[in-house]
Amino acid sequence: MKFMKRERRTAMLWVAERLGLSTEVFHPHGIEVHVPKGSDLSMRYNLFRKVPYEVGEAALIRKHLRPGMAVIELGGCVGVISAVTRSVIGPKARQIVVEAEAALVPVCQANAARAAVPGAATALHAAVDYSGAPFVRFASGHNAHVGRVAQPGEAGRNVPTITLSALLADFSTEGAAALICDIEGAELALCRNEGEALRRFSVIVMELHPAVYPGGEADQAVLVKDLAAVGFTAIETIGDVTCFRQG
Repeated sequence: MKFMKRERRTAMLWVAERLGLSTEVFHPHGIEVHVPKGSDLSMRYNLFRKVPYEVGEAALIRKHLRPGMAVIELGGCVGVISAVTRSVIGPKARQIVVEAEAALVPVCQANAARAAVPGAATALHAAVDYSGAPFVRFASGHNAHVGRVAQPGEAGRNVPTITLSALLADFSTEGAAALICDIEGAELALCRNEGEALRRFSVIVMELHPAVYPGGEADQAVLVKDLAAVGFTAIETIGDVTCFRQG
């Protein structure tokens, strides 16, 4: 069935190209992004069909981020949210994006940097992890948007690990900053381990994933308490995405 779905999607994009329609340039949330052939087929197909994509994240970013804010984004995918973020923070603000799928890093980099001055946007190949290991196995989902750290025994590819503290070593220590986080459950360990690093941010936009937390909703409650312990309050939620503000 998966093979047939892939074939149908490939055929639809092929027909669209023959009709003169673009299957590489899209405008989700009114922002131009480029997702070239050879990138994730499912993402290209959904963007072509204008399937709503990260509506909550985009809305909260537009409402709560400000021009000039420095940003770290964890889980860049093809760079749609990176491009939305850039449209808010302006061309000069520092933006670091982390993406675990190696093939998507240049795609994400291009979309994050499209409206930025040279050097303002950087995409890194890594997965956020607190095991202490230099690499972690990363499992691709049915599309690039839902990839995650593999469960024990699950197939995947080795990806270099990184922590939020390590990312802050190449990040401004002054001025307003925001954290955007969509890492398919790894946010639980991040909030547990990075209290001091989180204090650097004034705003956090985070997609929560209680369905994959070992303790479900109880773990989500712990995550919210971990953020509260370093001064964050939940100020708005859209779907499974919550905006937290410092102070």
